[in-house]
Amino acid sequence: MTWTNKQIVSLLQDVNKVTLDLKNGKFNQFQRYSKDIRSALIGKKHVRMYFRKENESQIRILLFFDMRQNPEKIIDLLR
Repeated sequence: MTWTNKQIVSLLQDVNKVTLDLKNGKFNQFQRYSKDIRSALIGKKHVRMYFRKENESQIRILLFFDMRQNPEKIIDLLR
């Protein structure tokens, strides 16, 4: 799928907002995917951003997943 400049800007703004929230200690406010993985819908709710708390000072972004794909792919990609 081809993204427009407007969609890219929106996605990047959402990534920055989620990143800022995570820096401010709001990890638990995001939807739980598994015991240690959380996610946020971004980019006009077309993309899900998955992340994991590595320790108290580090959160690792694991995956950006376009929700218009087959959801079965998520399981394989997060392994």
